[in-house]
Amino acid sequence: MKPQFGINGYDLLFLAAIFIGATFSLLLVLTKRINQAANRFLGLVLLTIVLWMVWVVAIDVQLDRYYPRWSWIPLQFSLTIGPLLYFYVSKLTRPELPIKPNDFLHFSPLLLEQAVQILQIRESSHQQIPTYTTQIFQLINPVLQLLAIISVLVYSGLALKRLRAFDQELSDQLSDAQRYQSKWLQRLLVLFGLLWIAWIPYTLVDYFVYHYQLSIASYYPLYLLLAFMTIWIGAESFLRPELLIVEREKEKLVQPQTEKTSDELLETAQWLRTQLETNLFYLDPGLTLRSLAEALNLHPNELSRIINLGTGKNFNDLINEYRVNEVMRKMQDPTYDRITLLGIAYDSGFNSKTTFNRTFKEIVGQNPASYKNSLKKAPSL
Repeated sequence: MKPQFGINGYDLLFLAAIFIGATFSLLLVLTKRINQAANRFLGLVLLTIVLWMVWVVAIDVQLDRYYPRWSWIPLQFSLTIGPLLYFYVSKLTRPELPIKPNDFLHFSPLLLEQAVQILQIRESSHQQIPTYTTQIFQLINPVLQLLAIISVLVYSGLALKRLRAFDQELSDQLSDAQRYQSKWLQRLLVLFGLLWIAWIPYTLVDYFVYHYQLSIASYYPLYLLLAFMTIWIGAESFLRPELLIVEREKEKLVQPQTEKTSDELLETAQWLRTQLETNLFYLDPGLTLRSLAEALNLHPNELSRIINLGTGKNFNDLINEYRVNEVMRKMQDPTYDRITLLGIAYDSGFNSKTTFNRTFKEIVGQNPASYKNSLKKAPSL
């Protein structure tokens, strides 16, 4: 008997999601990058979702008619999604922290999930039916689904907390682009959590109203949204510029043996300003404390100390000051009359309209448009 699988439009979408998800999963796990340790955790999240999608498609095309024991293959690891997502964010924001043996306790619920799988296989073997039609599956799978939802929500909350703490800890070391990347990941985690919350009414209605008799097709929208959201996170994480974290200052760097005097700090700060003005580093919209330190052949912590103690500013404030001055200079130059304010801002190193408007008003005392209008009204000498 030749297999004749009944593949519908949803199955084609699932197969596409499986292919794309598996591709990004392998790229995240295998590609050598700065954030490779963190990316491996995210790659495993994608792989977990991909295997789940394989399980859905296999049931939908009735694979058991041709390969009765395929359901014995462990394809569901939903209780690992939350911990993997949290460790992705944790490793992204604190790459220097090693994985400790105690950290593996976060994955202990997986043992429960696999124990249930073994019981399902046992019943499946005795009754010659697929594992997803066994009585054990009908009784316990809704509970595992709710546990997975709780796990994802709890760990997503912890990941959000970690990201927000990261923003505050390194507020003076992140460029606008890096700050935007962190906010983007926070928003995506919120959306991911909301998607799992939407799973709760599905599970409750199926269990209490339909006595867990709803077909898998009823869950198609949620499965597709889950696949789309997961692939989106993976694609964005792989294709976006990587988040570079300046390594934390070690104790011996906090209190160096030879402390610079105030005069030496002021002299070094003036040298720094000369370098910025001569090389126009601030025009680079992706400039970070680390990249500037590398250009000046300094350790990032030493550069941060020079900026903080020598200028009384943090890195972002200092660089934005130069960018605002550059914008003001170009506003007064007739050569730039045909360029929009946003175009001038981008040409001066800003890469966000919101940041430009806020920073300009903080430094100048009025918004860019008002300042430009005041230049037109000023009498020419």
